[in-house]
Order: sequence, then C-alpha cells, then structure tokens
Amino acid sequence: MSTTAGYLARRAGQKERVRLLYRRALKDTLNWAVHRHLFYQDASELRDKFEANRNVENLDVIDRLIEDAEAQQRNFQHPDPYIVVLLRC
Repeated sequence: MSTTAGYLARRAGQKERVRLLYRRALKDTLNWAVHRHLFYQDASELRDKFEANRNVENLDVIDRLIEDAEAQQRNFQHPDPYIVVLLRC
C-alpha cells in the first residue's frame, strides 16, 4: 500500500513540476518573441516538445527529462523579461 501511495505522490509532484515548467517556458517564449505571430509559432513548437514525452511511464526517466528541461529553461531565460505593471487610477 505504501508503495502505491509513494508512486502516486511522486507522480503528482512530477505533474506539478511539468505544469510549472511549461508555464515558465511559455512566458519566456513570449519575452523573446518580437511579434505575436512569432510567439504562436514558438509556443506551438514548445508544446510539441512537451507532448513528445507525454507517454513516458518510467519515473526515473521522467525525473531526468524534467531536470534537463529545467536546466534548458534556465539557460533560455530572457535577461530583461517583460513585466506587466498595473496602474491604479
């Protein structure tokens, strides 16, 4: 029973890491895009990269893929990201 619970907990953690990684990568893609049509193309390519590994079942392989993707995302971060400032009137 604890093995199943451990598996499910690890799997849930991996799903959360992937979700956050995808969001960060998508926001960074928007920072690099000069025009919206370029962003759509880059976002589609990014989604394809994530979808390519969707059916991987080995937990150790998934962890390695996540770590590699996080390292790649850190290297890809924009040095001057776009920051939305909300002004109150």
